[in-house]
Amino acid sequence: MLSLLAVLIFTITVFAAIGRSSIPPWERIPLTQWSSRDLFRNAWRGLDMCSSRTPLGRMLEGPRDKT
Repeated sequence: MLSLLAVLIFTITVFAAIGRSSIPPWERIPLTQWSSRDLFRNAWRGLDMCSSRTPLGRMLEGPRDKT
């Protein structure tokens, strides 16, 4: 159970770092001022960046109207 938690924390941290690097430096919030909301927002942005051209990215975008 502890190893699963460690993997989850590591994964969220990696995606948050990727998401943070996508923000211009003058708009970034310092790490010491992050709240849990900032962490998950940056992790979501990192996941979105990494999956933009994959089946996961298409799934996150939702169904498209073919009309």
